[in-house]
Amino acid sequence: MTSGYYGSSENSHPHGGTPDHLLKAIEEEFGELFDPCPNNPTVDGLSIEWPRDITAFVNPPYTRGVITQWIEKCFNQWREGSTVVLLIPSYTDTKAFHNFIYPYAELRFLEGRLTFKGYERRASFPSMLAIFRGDQE
Repeated sequence: MTSGYYGSSENSHPHGGTPDHLLKAIEEEFGELFDPCPNNPTVDGLSIEWPRDITAFVNPPYTRGVITQWIEKCFNQWREGSTVVLLIPSYTDTKAFHNFIYPYAELRFLEGRLTFKGYERRASFPSMLAIFRGDQE
């Protein structure tokens, strides 16, 4: 069994998959989603432009330093006109939160702790959605 930021798992995941119930709710609200950082990426989502005609859903790796790159990318893509839904730990005391999320994004704090795909236990942290509404909204 491997141990990770999300909890414990028998599977080795670079980051935890989004729980199905949450992904379904996001799809119901926003429609088709573009995922620039899937668990098994074929392209580097940090180095490409994201579409502006569909919503980008980002559940980034939560590794320190890496998550900040994804948060900044979400912010920059929003400034270019994309709508972005970002799933991250709800740490509101970080520089990334204050520099790139607050006050720009709509914040939704999720009740309870998520159990990410690939992990048996609930996360050790609360989560939130930061929603950057782009030009198509």
